[in-house]
Amino acid sequence: MHLKSSLAALAFAASSLAIFVSPSYAEYPEKPVEMIVPYGAGGSTDVLARLIAEYGEKYLGQPMVVVNRPGAGGQIGFSAIAAAKPDGYTIGWINSGILTSPIVRPDVTFNIDSFDYIANIVTDPGILAVAGTADYATLEDFLKAAKEKKLTVSHEGIGGGDHLAVLQLENEADVEFNLVAFNGDAEAKAALLGGHIDAIEGNVSEQVELVEDGQVKPLVVWASKRNADLPDTPTGKELGYNILASSSRGLGGPKGMDEDVVSKLREAMVKVTEDADFQADLKKLNMPLDVLVGDEYRAFMQEQDEGYKKLWAESPWQ
Repeated sequence: MHLKSSLAALAFAASSLAIFVSPSYAEYPEKPVEMIVPYGAGGSTDVLARLIAEYGEKYLGQPMVVVNRPGAGGQIGFSAIAAAKPDGYTIGWINSGILTSPIVRPDVTFNIDSFDYIANIVTDPGILAVAGTADYATLEDFLKAAKEKKLTVSHEGIGGGDHLAVLQLENEADVEFNLVAFNGDAEAKAALLGGHIDAIEGNVSEQVELVEDGQVKPLVVWASKRNADLPDTPTGKELGYNILASSSRGLGGPKGMDEDVVSKLREAMVKVTEDADFQADLKKLNMPLDVLVGDEYRAFMQEQDEGYKKLWAESPWQ
């Protein structure tokens, strides 16, 4: 009896020890990972998310399930990501909206510090361009003319990345433009080519084909480095303007995720972006791959956040 009792006690102790030493995240992920898209189905972020989901399962070992949470310019989805349980099973897509929304609406429940940064996947830099027949050869030529007469520059909506880039340029170059909002890039390009506006502020992917055809002349790219599709176009920083503007799309999760979980997510996303088939599919979508991981991604967002806060303090946009 004594021997049986001792054996039973040892078995119980062993099983208890196994419970305590078994790491809670050792098998992550043990179930599908939900990816919140703060926009509706069919949009560019949704399309990218579904492509990532297709390839992500291969490298993460579990399905990645896209869940659309549109509304309020992305705020509903951003709030859901920030408020999710930080166990790695709910992550989502973030962009500059997590920076501008808290500036404009201090009552929102998230800010730049509400997220763990996994990886940026795509960055489509902002670009200021004029018609191919315009007399302006450089940004300085354009700004010199703008000080002599008010030039008209397009954007796609108040508070958007392109709108804020033009406002920052006004502040830093001490000029004032006539800003006109268009319902989409197609309308703005038609106005530019028709001679109805002087310049268009948009994204590289939207302009590159017209640049190649000679219909549009790029003056500056609002990025930290020159764009591979427009290698001869200088960045704003090269020209002395501390302006970053882009349409970036990356993955983040709620603050406080276990570091092992975040590492596995980052590793999986890097492997996806290195997959040749993924790169080919992304190129078909005309989305520029720009992989920024972890701290590098957060630093990219931090620099934009500081610029937007400075701009708001000097020139509130609404």
